[in-house]
Amino acid sequence: MVMLESMAGKHKVIRDSIHGDIKLSAVFSELIETPELQRLYNIKQLGLAHLVFPGAHHTRLEHSLGAYHLAYKTADALGLDTYEKELVGIAGLLHDVGHGPFSHTLESILRTTFGVDHVDLTEQLILGKYDVFFPDEKDFTSVDCISDVLENYDVDPVEVVKIIRGNGCKKRYLCQILNSAIDVDQLDYIIRDGYYTGVAYGTIDIERYLNTLMIKDGNYLAISKKGISVVESIFMARLLMYSSVYFHKTVRIAELMLSKAIELLYGKEPFDFFKMTDSELINDLKRFGAFQNKIVTCLKYRKLFKQAYVASSGELQRNQIEKIKALENREARFEKEHIIEESLNIPRGHVIIDVPRMEIHQAEPRLDLTDINVIDKDESRQIDTISPITMAIKTRSIPDWIVMIITDERYRDLVAKQAEDLLFS
Repeated sequence: MVMLESMAGKHKVIRDSIHGDIKLSAVFSELIETPELQRLYNIKQLGLAHLVFPGAHHTRLEHSLGAYHLAYKTADALGLDTYEKELVGIAGLLHDVGHGPFSHTLESILRTTFGVDHVDLTEQLILGKYDVFFPDEKDFTSVDCISDVLENYDVDPVEVVKIIRGNGCKKRYLCQILNSAIDVDQLDYIIRDGYYTGVAYGTIDIERYLNTLMIKDGNYLAISKKGISVVESIFMARLLMYSSVYFHKTVRIAELMLSKAIELLYGKEPFDFFKMTDSELINDLKRFGAFQNKIVTCLKYRKLFKQAYVASSGELQRNQIEKIKALENREARFEKEHIIEESLNIPRGHVIIDVPRMEIHQAEPRLDLTDINVIDKDESRQIDTISPITMAIKTRSIPDWIVMIITDERYRDLVAKQAEDLLFS
C-alpha cells in the first residue's frame, strides 16, 4: 500500500457556509487549483432552481468541498488509516468534476445523445483521457490537471474511480462511504440544498449518524440499533427534498425549456455544451436561432411555460400508463410532441411532454436504496425489515405526476382542451 505524501505546514483553509472551516492540505490543496475543479465554481448546484428558490445560487464546487469534508470525517470516525482516509477524501472532492452546465438539468441529453453521463466524464477526467478545455483556452492555464496531481502524489486514479462509481473496491466500505443508500455525497447535498433553498427538510444530525456507523466483519458499513431513527430522518429528508425542491413543478418546467432549446439543435451543428459553464451555455444559445434566443430570454425574465395537462398514475387506466411509458423513448416523445403541435398549429418546440420516471432514477439510482444493515446483539438485519417508516418511504412516488405537458402560456388553453385525446390517440 502506497502512503500519500505528507506536506507539513502546506495547507489551505476554506470557510464553508455549512461545515465551517474546511482544511485542505497536501494533495487536496493542489487538486482544488486544477482547471477541472475550478470550472465547478461556475456551475450551479441546483441548475435553474433559483427561479423558484432565490437563494439557490450555490455551486458544484461548494458541494464537492462538502463531500470531501464529510468523506474525510466519516473515514476518521471509522478509524481508517491515513491512506484510506485520503483516498476517500480525494474521491469525495473529485466525484462531480464531470458535471456539465446547470448540473443535472441536461444530464438526459448527455445520456441519450452521447451515451454517457457525468460519472463517465468524471472517470475520463480523473484518468487523464479527457479535458475540459476548449481549443483557445490551454494557453492561459499553466497549472496541473487532476491526473497530473494524482500522479505526483502516487495516487492510483483507478482506485479513486472505483470509489466514485461505488463498485470494484477491495474493501466494500470504501465504496459505501461515497456511494450507497446513505453516503457523504447525499448527506452534503441534502443539507446544503436545504440551507440555500430555505426549506426545513434538509436538517440532518450528522454527528449522531457517524456515532452509530461501524464497519462490520472488516468489510461493509452498518449502523447500531440506536441509529435507526437518524437513518429514518435522512431517508425522509431525501424524499422531501426530491418532492419539494428537485422536482418542484416550476423548477422542472424551467429545466424542460432549457433542455428543449438544446435538443432542437442537434443535427444542425456541433454543440459541446457539456464542457461549458452556465454562463457560457446561455450566451452561446442566444446566437443559435430564434427559438433558442426566446427560451434564454424567457428564463432570464422568468416568463416560463405553463402546465397544460398533468396526470398521476392513479388517474390513468393501465393501457394509458403503457402509452405513457412508451414516451420514455426520446424519439417517440419528440414525435408525439410534433403531432400535437401540428394538430393545433403550434410552432415547433412549444409543446413539451415530460415523462420523468426513468430520468429521475437514471440521475439518482440511489433514491430507491434502503439497504442499510442494522446490528443488534451481533445480528445483522436490513433496516426495511425493522422500520415501518422506511418501508413507507420506499412506496412513495416521486414526482407526483407520471406525465405533464407544458406549453407557452398563449397556447395553454388550446392544448389543455385537446391534450388527453391527442396524447392517448
